[in-house]
Amino acid sequence: MNKKIIFTSIFLLSILFSMNLYSQGYKIKVKIKGAENQELILGYHKNDNLIPSDTVKTDKKGVATFEGKEALNGGMYFIFLPSKKYFDFLIGDDQNFEIENDTTDIYSNASYKGSKDNELLSEYHKFLMAQNKKMSDLNAQKKTAKNDAEKKEIDKKLKEANEEYVAYYNKSVSENEGSFFATFIKATREIEVPEEIKGQKTRYYYYKNHYFDNFDVSNPRLLFTPFYEKKIDTYFDKILIQNPDTLIAEADIMLAKTRHNDELYKYMLIHLFNKYAGSKYMFAENVYVHLGFIYAKDATWSTDSFRNQLPPKLKRKANCLVGNIALNITMQTLPSDSLGIDMLRIFLDDMKERGLELENDETRTFEENLPELSGFILEFLGNFNGYVELEDIEAKYTILWFYEPDCSHCKTQTPELYKSWNEELKDLDVAVMAIYLERNTDDWAKFCGHIGKWFGFVQKNKMYGEKWYNVSNAFEDHRNKYDISSTPVLYLLDENKKIVAKRIGHEQALEVIESMEKK
Repeated sequence: MNKKIIFTSIFLLSILFSMNLYSQGYKIKVKIKGAENQELILGYHKNDNLIPSDTVKTDKKGVATFEGKEALNGGMYFIFLPSKKYFDFLIGDDQNFEIENDTTDIYSNASYKGSKDNELLSEYHKFLMAQNKKMSDLNAQKKTAKNDAEKKEIDKKLKEANEEYVAYYNKSVSENEGSFFATFIKATREIEVPEEIKGQKTRYYYYKNHYFDNFDVSNPRLLFTPFYEKKIDTYFDKILIQNPDTLIAEADIMLAKTRHNDELYKYMLIHLFNKYAGSKYMFAENVYVHLGFIYAKDATWSTDSFRNQLPPKLKRKANCLVGNIALNITMQTLPSDSLGIDMLRIFLDDMKERGLELENDETRTFEENLPELSGFILEFLGNFNGYVELEDIEAKYTILWFYEPDCSHCKTQTPELYKSWNEELKDLDVAVMAIYLERNTDDWAKFCGHIGKWFGFVQKNKMYGEKWYNVSNAFEDHRNKYDISSTPVLYLLDENKKIVAKRIGHEQALEVIESMEKK
C-alpha cells in the first residue's frame, strides 16, 4: 500500500472534519470470509491520505458492524484489513447497508445490499474490467497481426469496444442522475474536445472552459475522494495561463464555489494559500498576498499569533510584487576604477579607528555612541562617487541585484552576472544596480571589515562599467522595501521601472529580456 495512513483519534477527527450532511446515523454490516476474529478499520479518502474513522473486530464468522449516531460525511471510504489490503466503496445517502467480501480477492469479490450507489459502482467496475480485458486482448492481437487488413479489422473492434464503454457510461449517468454514484463516475472522466473544434488555441479554450463540466468543485463529498486536490492543482498549474491576474481571478471563483460549505471552504482557502505561500514561481506572491489580504479574516480557525503576524508580512511583500512600479532607492556609488576604491580605503580605515575609540570608552553605551557612529558613516559615504537614484537611471531595462560578498552563492553568481551584462545585456540597454547589503552588527570592527570585503570583491572581479553601478546605502531599508530575507536576489525592471520578473537567475533574466524584445 503506497498511501499514507494517518491515525488520529476519532474525537479529534469529529472536530476537524465534521460535515453532518444528514440527520440519521450509519450502520454498515460487514462479512469478510478469511478475516475472522480480526480488527477492521473503516476510513475515508482525503486526497493522498487514508484517514480512519471507526474500528471494529469481526467475530468467528468474519462478521462485524460499524455504526454511529452521526451520519458519515459522503465520499469514498475504505475498509482496511490487518493484511494491509483495503477495498473502496461509496458513502452517499444510503448509510445503512451490508457488505460481503472474500480475502482471496477483496478488489473484485465485494457485493452490497441496501446501498444503490455501491451496487451500481460494483456493476460499473465489473463492466470496466471486462472492457479493459477485451481491449487488452485486441491490442495483443494487433501486435501479431499478419497484414494491414487484420490490423484494420482489430482497430474497428477497438473502436466498437470504446463506443460500448461510452454508451454504458452515458447510460449509467443519465439513468442515475442525482445519485452520488453518477456524481462520482462523472468526476473521474476527463473532458474530451470535439473533433470538429479546430485550431490549438480554440481547442485549448474549449478544454479550459469545460474542465469542470464533469467535476463539481462545490460538492463536499468529492473532497473525501483521492482526486479532489489533484484536480484543483492540475487546473491551476497546467491548464491556466500563468499570470497573476488569471490566477487571482480563478482563485476567487474557486472560493466562491465552496463558500456554502464550511469544511470545503476551509480546505480550499488553506490549500490555495499554502500553495502560493510556498511556491518559488515568481507570480505566486501576487496570489498569496491577494488571498491573505482578502480572505485572512475568514480564517477563524488559525491562531492569534498567525493572524497578528500575517498583515505586516503581506504588506512587506506587497511593496514589490511583479507588475508594481519598483520603490525608488537612493544609493551611493563606488568609484569606477580600482584606484578610486583604494583611496576610499583610507577613509574607511579612519572611520574604523574613530569608531573603535568610541567603542572602547567604557563610560558610554552602544546606544549613546550611535549618533556619532552614524555621523562617521555619513562622513565616510560623502567620499563615494556621488549618488544615483533608481528612478533617474535611463535604460530600457534595469536589474536590481542584492548581494553580500560573504554569501557563497553571491561569490559565484555576481561575477557571472557581470560577465553576462558585459557580453550581452549592456548591448540590450540593460543597467545593473549591484546593491551591497551591509551586515547589521553592533561590532564596529566587523561592520567596517565587511565593507572592506565589498571593496575587495568589486576589485577582484573588476566589476566596472558605464551602466554597472556598485552601490550601497547604510541608511536605506533595502531589505524591507524589497523583501530580502536571503541573498542573492534579482529584480528585473522595464524602462518605466515596473517589476517584470523577480527572484530569477541572470540566465532567465536574459531570456525574459530577449522574449520582450521579440514582442
